[in-house]
Order: sequence, then structure tokens, then C-alpha cells
Amino acid sequence: MTSTSSTRKVAASGDSGEFERQRIPANKQLSGTYFLGAYAGEHVAGTEFVIGASLVALGVSTSDLIWGLLIGNLFAVLSWAWVCSPIATRSRMTIYWYLERLAGKHFSTVYNLLNGLIFAVVSGAMVTVSASAFRVMTDIPPQTAWYPQSLSFVALALFVGAITVWMTIKGFKLIANFSTVCSPWMATMFLASGIVTVPVLLHTGQLDGITSLGGVLDTFVWTGTTPDGAAGISVWVIAAWAWGANLPMHLGMSDMSILRFARKSSYGYFSAAGMYIGHFMAWICAGLMGATAALLAKSSLVEMDPGGVAFRILGAMGLIAVVVAGWTTSIPSLYRAGLAFQAVFDRFSRVQVTVATGAVTTVIACFPFVFTQWLNVLSYFIMLIAPVGAIIAAEHFLLPRLGIRPFWREQQGRNSNLPAFAAWGLGIAVGIMLLSLNAIHLFALFIPVWLVSFLGYPLMCRLAGAARGNDANNPYEAAYGPVLERGSTEAPPAGYQPVNRRSPWYAIAVICLVTILGLAAWGGTTNNAVAHLDTFQSLIVLPTLLYFIAATAWMKGRRKPRAREAHAAPHLAKQTR
Repeated sequence: MTSTSSTRKVAASGDSGEFERQRIPANKQLSGTYFLGAYAGEHVAGTEFVIGASLVALGVSTSDLIWGLLIGNLFAVLSWAWVCSPIATRSRMTIYWYLERLAGKHFSTVYNLLNGLIFAVVSGAMVTVSASAFRVMTDIPPQTAWYPQSLSFVALALFVGAITVWMTIKGFKLIANFSTVCSPWMATMFLASGIVTVPVLLHTGQLDGITSLGGVLDTFVWTGTTPDGAAGISVWVIAAWAWGANLPMHLGMSDMSILRFARKSSYGYFSAAGMYIGHFMAWICAGLMGATAALLAKSSLVEMDPGGVAFRILGAMGLIAVVVAGWTTSIPSLYRAGLAFQAVFDRFSRVQVTVATGAVTTVIACFPFVFTQWLNVLSYFIMLIAPVGAIIAAEHFLLPRLGIRPFWREQQGRNSNLPAFAAWGLGIAVGIMLLSLNAIHLFALFIPVWLVSFLGYPLMCRLAGAARGNDANNPYEAAYGPVLERGSTEAPPAGYQPVNRRSPWYAIAVICLVTILGLAAWGGTTNNAVAHLDTFQSLIVLPTLLYFIAATAWMKGRRKPRAREAHAAPHLAKQTR
């Protein structure tokens, strides 16, 4: 596939094979199980290793972390359910097509360039995470500065980057299958790391006279102070970070491209599976793992990378976990970066653009800023992309209330939507001003930026002459077309075969995951939790190998192919936090 319209879309298709510039018809809309599974597996990846450890280093207290994550992740779920999902299921459009109709080709081109840059940096950073696991098997020292401190690490990053590019150009099917197999194991390994480290921390606390779990966590993990003794971040900053970490997907509207396949708008609530598995459980477990590894190594967490942390707690399987976690983010991120850039440079094929983008991401991977500055880098990207989602939300929710139908620019035949450009620039300008005045924490900066663009865009539209039209009494049908709903009692499409969960391979895979968790919990019954850690690392090798064999075998036969019917929509390449 070489055209812009055929390469950017990886969702389910009809006879033409694509729905990039078509609304999703009723018979292609999908049930909630697809979205529940997609979100559950989407948010356990390489970023969790970095973010979980970073929150420890930022000096948050235990209670502030737990409450902050509970509140922030709730706001993220509501952003999907109340903002992104209603727009996606009413318009049934990708964000790319929606933006082009809203603001014109020039606006969508700028957005694609920025979107591609963000995903390229995310991909490069996660290549660095994967390389940190390979580093442990060599004599290369940990790379915790923003620049490479070893030529050997540069060579290693180039090697891992080359593998990443190769896997990406193999296409979406390989990416989806890879993530389907790896995601359940990754979630299990995060949970197991948290379970196995708690007895080690309790044992260490007893040596210092600390007997309660809360006291141990406050003393050794989330202490409320940074490593240099400064006061840590507050519960509200943690909540803002948890809410904004995935802003490009929910309030930034990128997940419109996935949720347009949802039969009901309420499926946006299924994002809770990803938030509370990935951005609650995984972040907490990654923090436990990082603090315990640093304690056992008698080192500071800021001097360790994900490879070193995972190897100390999970052994060789920890290295595999870091490699897999990095790849499950870097590969789909590079895939989406290639698609975004190819939408601009459409005279080149997807493979050509992906290879060129991959070369850039591999160079980025040689600079391990991810271990020290990742949360800040993501926050700047979030600030840049937040106004775009705000403009889409205002177009859908606010303009009709002012008597202006969505896509008024298209209706009036204007080449560009100047109010959209102005609202984007205004939001970023406000963010820069607040940042320069030190008036708000960087992690919460997206909130005023989004609100300014959300409220400023409709006012600028009125000033630009976006007058009330004759169809303003029914603005959504005039702009989007009629509602394309499918009844919940309708039969599945012809040729559909449900996922086979009665397969013996499926049962074996589940048993292996349960076994890993059981082996982790066993440490709580032993007298020497530290010694059990070494035993645990050896015992999980066999169930891990059996899991990958069984999961791969099950995946290959899990569903019979359907004639002219792809079911890949909710398994789009993972959106990155």
C-alpha cells in the first residue's frame, strides 16, 4: 500500500479495505469486549518502567501517590467516556479526516508533522529502554545521563533500533499479534514484581524496627522527599500527571480513530481497564521494584536504568520483560510516526517513510534522556498537542450551542480555518507564559492550555464570521450525516467466529500466568524473603517459556478467518502515554 489513504488506516475494513475517509457503517461496529481487551492490554508497556521509578525519585508520599493515581485515572476515564467517545461514535470519523474537514489541509499537515515527531521521540525513548536490558548482559555501565556515556551503548542502541525498524515495516498484523501475546504476560510480571518485593521490604524494615507495611513504604519507597532531600510533589500534581499522561488519546482525541468503531458511546468507560491496570497497578509495582532494587544494590534509584532494576528483581525474565515492554511501545509508535509523516510526504511509500523515520528514532535512542527527563519531555509534548483536541471538542459541543454547525469552514468553502490556528497558538502561548512565571506545575500545564483553546475557539469563530446556518436546528446530522447505530441484539456479521477460550493452549497460558503469581506470593510465607528472590527468578523461567509457546499457538488458531472482514479495529497500534 502506497497511497496516503490506504496506509494511514489500520482499522477494520469493508469491501474497499479502508475506512479512512468513510464513516463506519452499522455492520462494522464492534461490541464492548473488543474495547475492554484493547484498553486492558494497551497501557502496560515500556513507559511504565520509567514512570513508576520516576514517581519514586520525585519524592511523592505513599498516600499522595495512591490517592493521586485514583483521582487522576478517574478523570482520564471520564475524558474518554464523556468527551472523546461521544464525538467518535457520533461522527464515526478518524481524527485525521475530522481535522481536515474542520480546519483544512494546512492545519492537518501541521498536526501530522507534530504527531509524527512525538511518536518518533516516544519510539526512540522506548528503544533506549529495550537497549538497557541488553546492556545488563554486557559490561556497559548504566546510562542515566541525557547523553550517551559509552560508544558501546551507542552501538547497542543502533542494533536494537534496527530490529525495531525491521519489525515495524513487517506491518500492522505482526505488531497486533506481538502485542496480543505479550500484554497479558507483561501485566502479570508487573504484578508479580510488586508481590515479590513487599516481603523483601518488610524484612528490611524489621531490621530497622519498622513492622508495618505503611511504615516500610513511607521509609524505603515513597518517602515524600526527593533523593537530594527536597520536598516531593503533591497529591494534586500526581493526579494531574495521571490524568494528562494519556491526554493525546482522550482529550487530544487521537482515540477517535479507535472508538469510531464502538457500537455505543459508553464503551469509553472501558478505558478504566487500561488506567487501573497500567497506570495504577503497573506504576505502583514499578515503583516497588525500583526502590527494592536500589535498596538491595545499596545504590540510588536515579543511578539505575530499567534493565538493571528488572534484572535485580526478576532475573533473566526481567530482562525479557524490559525488552518486550520497550518493543510493545516503540514498534507501534514508530508505525504511527511513519503513517503521520507519510500523510504529508505521500509520494513515498509507507515502508520508505518508516525506514527514514526509524533511522531518526534510532539516533534519538542513543541519547538516554528517557531515564532522567522523560516525564518532562512528555509534558511538553502534551502541552503542544492539547489545543488540537480542545478545538475538536469545541467544534462538536460548543459551536452548535452558538448556532454554528460543525465543519462550518467546509460549508462556507474556506481553504483554512484561521480561528483554529489562532486557538492552537493562543493555548500554547498561555502555556509558555504560565511556565515562565512558574505559576503552575509542568505536569498540570495541560489543563489551562486545553481550557483556553476550548473556550477561545468558539469566540474566534464568531469573530471570523462563522454565522448561523439554515441547518443549525440539526447541526450534527447536517455535518456528520445520519446516526449509524446498530442494535445490541443484531446478529454478528456473516462468517464471524468468536475467540476460542476452550482451547487447551488458552488454558495452559492462563495456568502459567497464575503459576508466576503464585510463585511470587510464596515469598510472603518464607523466613528469608531476600533468599526467596533468587529462587523465584529461577522458578519463573519455565512457566514463562511455556506461556509464550501456548499463547502463540492459541493466537494462531483463536479465530477462523472471515471472508472480506477484518476485526482489527480495537487492536490498533498502542497509543503511547
